Amino acid sequence: MTAAPKRRREPLPTAVTLAWIRYFAGRTLMMAGMLVVTGAAALFFGADAERRMLVFTGAGAALFVTGWLLSKKRPPEAR
Repeated sequence: MTAAPKRRREPLPTAVTLAWIRYFAGRTLMMAGMLVVTGAAALFFGADAERRMLVFTGAGAALFVTGWLLSKKRPPEAR
């Protein structure tokens, strides 16, 4: 019995590849934003440094929203 010949996969179009990169970069920014907000809450819990906590929380929220905007649209599936 002979093995079936391997089919070569065509490379994805550049637009699809860039869409997936944008999607995963957005998801990564969302995770980073959640970590920054959680870290700010943990680091400054009970401290008198309200301004620094708000700055860190705002930065984390900005990261999260930027990531959410980048990854709103899911890229097309590879065929």
